[in-house]
Formats: sequence, C-alpha cells, structure tokens
Amino acid sequence: MKTKIVFNQLKFSALAIALSLVACSDNESIEENSELTEQQETQKIEKYFLGDRVLVSKENDGTYSLQGTDIRLFEEQLTDSPIEISATEEPSTEKTEGKLALGGFVRKWTDNTIVYTINGLSQSVRSELQKSMDEWSSKTNIRFKERTNESNYVTISSNGQNCNCGVATLGMNGSRGFIRLGTNTTAVVIIHEIGHTLGYIHEQNRSDRDSSVIINFDNIEPGAEDQFFISNNAQLITREFDTNSTMMYGSYTFSKNGQPTITDLNGNVLPRRRAALSTLDIEGTNSAYPGDNGNPGGSGPCDGIDEWVAGQSYSVGDQVTFRGFLFERDFTTWINKGSCNP
Repeated sequence: MKTKIVFNQLKFSALAIALSLVACSDNESIEENSELTEQQETQKIEKYFLGDRVLVSKENDGTYSLQGTDIRLFEEQLTDSPIEISATEEPSTEKTEGKLALGGFVRKWTDNTIVYTINGLSQSVRSELQKSMDEWSSKTNIRFKERTNESNYVTISSNGQNCNCGVATLGMNGSRGFIRLGTNTTAVVIIHEIGHTLGYIHEQNRSDRDSSVIINFDNIEPGAEDQFFISNNAQLITREFDTNSTMMYGSYTFSKNGQPTITDLNGNVLPRRRAALSTLDIEGTNSAYPGDNGNPGGSGPCDGIDEWVAGQSYSVGDQVTFRGFLFERDFTTWINKGSCNP
C-alpha cells in the first residue's frame, strides 16, 4: 500500500492543486475571465463544501461558483452545515450509489477515463484541447474517450467569450458535467480545466501554502480576496507545495496595481506557467488514479491488495479488500468495486 500525506482535521476532502485563469503581467497570456469580474457584484451565499465554510455565487445555469473561481459546483455538492468525512471510516458492503447522492461529495472518473462530447468549439481550440488531452494521457494514467452512449460524461463547449479562459465542474457529475472555454483558450488553461474535471481544486488554497509562498492581499483586486482562501480540510496527494503545478495561480493573478499577488518566501515572482504537467502533478494524479485499477497483478481482482486496517488513514486512489470485496477510496468515501471472487 502506498504511503500518502493526509491533511489535518477532517483529513480527507478534495485534492488541492490549481491554476490561475487570469494574469496581469507582460509574460502571461491568460486573460481575466469576465464572468469572474461580474461575480464580484453577485450576492454570495454561505455554504459548506467538503466540511469547509465557503462563499458561493449561483450562476444562471444553476451551478455555483466556488469562492468566485473557475470551479463550478452542483447544489448537491454543497451543504448548509459541516459534514464529517473520515479517512479512517470502515468500507460498507452495502450499495454506495445512494450515499454518493448525499451532499458534499466529489466523484472520481471510473476506469481512469474521462468521457467527453464536444459542442461548438473552433478548430483552433479543438487543436489546443487535443494537445491538453495528450499531455494528460501521455504522462499519467488518465485516458479520454469520446462519448457514444455512456451515462457519465463531460460536455466541452465554448462560453462565447473572446478570451483565453475557462470554467469547469468538479469531478464526475453524470451527464451534467461541463468544461466551457473561451474562443482564444490555449492548452495552458485547458490542462487546468481538465484538472478540475478530475476532481482537483486549487493549489494555493492548501493550508500549508504559507510555508512556501506569500499572499500579498494589499495587491489583490477588491472582491477577489476570497479566491485566496485556505482550506483546512483538503487532502494532499503531493508530498510538498508545488509552485510549478499547472494548477497553480500565477504571481499576478487578480492584481489591482500591477504588483504580484503571490511570491515565494523571498519575494520573487513564481515561474511562468507552461502548458505542461509538473513532476508532482504527474505523481499525484497517478496516485489518485492508479494504473490497472491499482491491481498489482494476479489472477483475481483482489490479488496483492491489502486488507482494510481499522484506524488507518486512507487517501484517494487507495484500494483495500474487506469482507470479500474490493474497495477503492474516492475523494470522500469508499467505492465497492465488486466481489473478490466474481
């Protein structure tokens, strides 16, 4: 069984890695998403997401923007009060689908495969989309499949804005999931939006971020401060804070005065973002989405898989056997993968 870092307090929530959708420096090409600016004037609602208090804004399509970011949540992913998510809970041999319908849950894609359909993208954005998919599939266990009749899929479409920007729903959401891209969106943004689809939230929201970077709140645009919140409940799948992550905010994200909003501990701006996954992006994804369904080999589905241990903390992607069944840890609960003796 792989050893992974588990966060404090609730110890199990969403993955914490991220990308800025905006930039104000000369060496950044990502523009501010006008939807985010408009949200600053929208009434924010207090909810709880995976145990953390958050502020959300309801969008015209019925989804909710998380803290004004590019992450879109469905109503059932939010709760009116904190929920307890335990990394040590016992797997249940009962059907899990009903439990997953409860509030606050984020789902992994089954079989490591994002099923998608494309609606109305220009040829140039389609080309950037293919580059982005290739980056994920060539370096991680993630695969992509164009939809035929699958019930779980994400719709990738244009948001109609003339920008290098995007928004995405978090995790697998049946037929309702989406990625919406601007007409000039490049792979730098699309790789990040795919990360949200995989279930990942923002890197700069990790509770250990202050040991690696400085957030300069005096330089942040009014109304955008919420995007730099700290999540005390997010599980870490990477061994350290990653300023090189494709999902990391840029140094000039939401700057109101041309001065950096994020620097390293020495006051230096962060490396320019690239259309590429970092070493830790790759490592963390392959941990959360293990290859060959996590089976180290053998004739049976449970061969080589350790038995569940009471009191032990488990992380997304971990597999155990329990009472004759194979279980895999999702972001918030155990998924029954079937009998060890089918």
